[in-house]
Amino acid sequence: MQEKEFSTFDVGKICNVAHTTVINWIERNELAAHSTPGGHRRVYQNDLLVFLKKYHMRIPPELLEAEKKPCVLIVDDDAEILVMLSKAFKEHAPDFRVRTTQNGMEALMIVGREPPDVIILDVVMPKMDGLAVCKTLKAGASSRHIKVLVITGKKLTGEQRGYFLENVDGIFHKPFSAVKLVERAVQALKE
Repeated sequence: MQEKEFSTFDVGKICNVAHTTVINWIERNELAAHSTPGGHRRVYQNDLLVFLKKYHMRIPPELLEAEKKPCVLIVDDDAEILVMLSKAFKEHAPDFRVRTTQNGMEALMIVGREPPDVIILDVVMPKMDGLAVCKTLKAGASSRHIKVLVITGKKLTGEQRGYFLENVDGIFHKPFSAVKLVERAVQALKE
């Protein structure tokens, strides 16, 4: 389940401004957005919520309802794993909001903007691996409480295994049961 996206026209209606004003906010980096392959700007729901709160703007009730749901961030460079786990959450834990990313650096940026309740983290990724991401999360005062489940397709080194056993809420080796991972994520939130 992908996070809901809004066009600049949608954001303009919510904020009661012209879409060109929204484009200006995006260009001044006041509102986080991304571009579609066709060059259209889109704003993720969570980024819109952050913006509305920061500038003390009215938040529509439907956005407030979505915010009450627990959020899981799935971090894996394998797009198939992201799709599989997103579907598993949609089917077995529909109350969760699901965010996904394919790299560790972006995961940390998402956590900085709006910390999720649970992170599912692949160990082996290019640029920044899961161990480095986890150490960064656990070192931060605002992120150390986030529940972390790690997934890996390779045998863990002694250092990795020792660190993860001390600092995460579960280790899953590929191939793993997506249903069991979702169940563990739900349980971790209750602990």
